[in-house]
Amino acid sequence: GNDKGEIISLLCDISGNLCRTRRLTISASNTITSLTYRAWISREARDPMLLVNCTDNTVCLFRVIDHEGGLQLKRKFQNRHQRHFVKSIFCPIMSFRQGACIVTGSEDSCVYFLDIEKPVSRACVNTLQGHASPVLGVTFNYDESLLATCDLEGLVIVWKRADLS
Repeated sequence: GNDKGEIISLLCDISGNLCRTRRLTISASNTITSLTYRAWISREARDPMLLVNCTDNTVCLFRVIDHEGGLQLKRKFQNRHQRHFVKSIFCPIMSFRQGACIVTGSEDSCVYFLDIEKPVSRACVNTLQGHASPVLGVTFNYDESLLATCDLEGLVIVWKRADLS
């Protein structure tokens, strides 16, 4: 992803040479701030997916449709994101239990859990509040029992998942 709102896919041949295969403009003149790839999301959505944060206030989920980097837009979510390098991630373990989820930081100082299978108007299934500046980074530990988030001011919060059973 680049500062022109483009995603450029590259193909590595058997000799290790890289060649550009596709260029897709997501949002002209808006920066792509994060790309996250996942080979699968849930049992219902086995296609490879690409999660894209863009400074036009969106988080986009694309289905990878071929080996040359062809992308098809699956979902687009609104997110307060215009200036900073905000990141989103997949929640593969949680997705097996509760639908296909992603987690995203936001410039409104919140962390959002979005279910990609629900209608956009009801996609937000949880919001974490605790930061006082834009949340730039989100990441899980290996079993998704802990979520670490960090903000523009350097504050890191480690959130522990509550057992709902």
